[in-house]
Amino acid sequence: MKVKGFDLNRVRITGGPFKKAMELNKEYLLQLEPDRLLSRYREYAGLQPKAENYPGWEAQGISGHTLGHYLSACSIMGAATGDERFFKQVHYIVDELEDCQIANGNGYIGGVPRGKEIFEEVKAGDIRSQGFDLNGGWVPLYSIHKIFAGLRDAYKYAKSDKALQVESKLGLWLSDVFLNLDDQQVQEVLNCEFGGMSEVLADLAEDTGDDRFWKLSERFHHHEILNPLAEGIDNLAGKHANTQIPKIVGTARQYELSQNEVYRRTSEFFWNQVVHRHSYVIGGNSMNEHFGHPGQLSDRLGANTCETCNSYNMLKLTKHLFQWNALAEQGDFHERVLYNHILASQHPAEGTVTYFVSLDMGGHKVYNSKFEDFTCCVGSGMENHAKYGEGIYFYGDQQLYINQFIPSRLEWSEKGIVINQSTDFPENGSVKIEVECSKSAAFSLFIRQPYWAEKGMTVKVNGDMVENDRNPSSFIEIERQWKNGDTVELEVPMTLRVERMADNENRMAIMKGPLVLAGDLGPSDEGNDKTDLLFTPVLVTDEEDVLRHLKMVKDKNHHYAMDQLGYPRDVTISPFYQLHDRSTTVYWDVFTKKEWKEKEISYKSSVEKKQELQQRTVDFFQPGEMQPERDHEFEGEHVGYGILSNRKYRDTWPGGSFSFTLNVLPDRPNHLLVMYTKEIENMNSFDLTIDGVKLKKGEVVLEELNTFVLVKYGLPLLNLTAGKKTVRVQFRAHEGQKVPKVFGVRVLRDS
Repeated sequence: MKVKGFDLNRVRITGGPFKKAMELNKEYLLQLEPDRLLSRYREYAGLQPKAENYPGWEAQGISGHTLGHYLSACSIMGAATGDERFFKQVHYIVDELEDCQIANGNGYIGGVPRGKEIFEEVKAGDIRSQGFDLNGGWVPLYSIHKIFAGLRDAYKYAKSDKALQVESKLGLWLSDVFLNLDDQQVQEVLNCEFGGMSEVLADLAEDTGDDRFWKLSERFHHHEILNPLAEGIDNLAGKHANTQIPKIVGTARQYELSQNEVYRRTSEFFWNQVVHRHSYVIGGNSMNEHFGHPGQLSDRLGANTCETCNSYNMLKLTKHLFQWNALAEQGDFHERVLYNHILASQHPAEGTVTYFVSLDMGGHKVYNSKFEDFTCCVGSGMENHAKYGEGIYFYGDQQLYINQFIPSRLEWSEKGIVINQSTDFPENGSVKIEVECSKSAAFSLFIRQPYWAEKGMTVKVNGDMVENDRNPSSFIEIERQWKNGDTVELEVPMTLRVERMADNENRMAIMKGPLVLAGDLGPSDEGNDKTDLLFTPVLVTDEEDVLRHLKMVKDKNHHYAMDQLGYPRDVTISPFYQLHDRSTTVYWDVFTKKEWKEKEISYKSSVEKKQELQQRTVDFFQPGEMQPERDHEFEGEHVGYGILSNRKYRDTWPGGSFSFTLNVLPDRPNHLLVMYTKEIENMNSFDLTIDGVKLKKGEVVLEELNTFVLVKYGLPLLNLTAGKKTVRVQFRAHEGQKVPKVFGVRVLRDS
């Protein structure tokens, strides 16, 4: 490695928005009850639970995953703050897991229903696997990966030797499960999401010196995904994003231990593709949890963009690559994600976090409950807001890198140096770095000059100007004999600029320095402004520079008011990470006056139809995606799935069927809206039923993208939905025939 990150116990966050976010997270972690997170671990080990398990995902087939995140988060928070309360929680949980492991008798520990039985079947070669299902279990290896990671972090940050012992026994159990499986059988297992198993097993091999764990780590090499990436082929379109990113984090870790250049090439190619071809302006990626085609984001905006877990894992990958290369570009991406996605994902009053960060035009952030949901992003959120200190400082033999501008204190004990960084960043671009030392020390200080520093960066040492080439996205080197009291002062002017969609230059976002600015469209709970023909404005101007129409708002930093730019109304734009409980837009469509006159009618009609549809929606089911299918109790027989135009669908083989539950209004007429392909296969090849009652033939009410059609079915109030809150919808193929591709199902109320 070119540089290494400091242990978290060497870095303290001392102020600013990240300090506040950490305090909110500390409070949340201390509110959670370990015994409730341990409940199913004890139950499935044959021990009496000490408390009832939490609801949400912790009451479903993925139960147990949160405990691993919580164990990691407490370990990290303890190291990052020195607060012994977190280490106390860690040691208690490790003791409890040891008891569960002893009770299981074979090294296994887990909170997944039927976990032991599932892996006995797999060990025997009985493997039934697809995207999120392994032998009837919901991603069991994914959940077990979280407990591996939690135990690793308890050993690493909380210095728990017992955690390493428990983790080693768990690793030996898993090694035994895979021992007699051939390569083809292993690849079948890997068709089901398995988290970052290759990473934690590589770490376990290093921590124990046991080569068996390294060999097992390499068996988690998923050929279908990793082999094309190693050859420079982007095969990510249609793939579930957060299933893939941890595989690359594992590949990066394997490179560090093996120096296998294939692993490095795979990791760097993937990072470059995701960052430059699959990521939105806030640094997040994916739509409805899936990657699209590279460079094609313009038609992939909606409520379910930017799953927060994805950015959690991309930051882990970025740290690996930065340690290899120390490139300012990697620090730039880290900064973009920290402010515009991770910080934006936490509610500043409640401390709740988002699953997705919506980039829908006129969308808003939706926060998971602290104690009801326990989704994957609640788990990774526990860690996100604990480890802000790990990306700020890096070191080499005679180098110190300042990679992020965050108020903090670093103890570089090997050099006898303390670094104090004080700043109001990102409120302004002023940063002061002070050196404390008992005796002078020679080293080179490298300071990142951000990509957004269009006017360069001013650097002074003890008041004297330091010459630099003023190149954005680079490091400025200051080599000297550093003495106690030396100061470095930075001024990085923040300018307004636009970033355009790669596949649509007339769709853009506005930035100020590192911050994405979003339009504030009003409280998210009040709906549309009825006086406006169009809720989300477009930008209309004949001037090439749209920024000339933005005026600073007095006494509000980074807030700008539009001046005859928005249609049908001007709005204020401000930092996206600060906008909560508000309807917002990040991306803007820009027209000349002539273009807008030509497109106004069709544009407004399209937007109004979309808004009307959303306003009338009682429930929506997206086939082929993990969480919606779990939420809607999806079941099927002889079912297929696939992707067309970046949209997931379900269909069937001959004679197949699938069903799911939808919410309905009990006292009003409801309608069913189903999306098929435009070239609908024989509509007489299947029956569509509601609670067993066959529906009459529907009517096509809308075409979309010249590819899809929306077909509307009536649900008469008296005989199908009266007095009901939910109904069971079933698509059943006739004998010898198939159900066509179904891309979405929506329940609508009358207009």
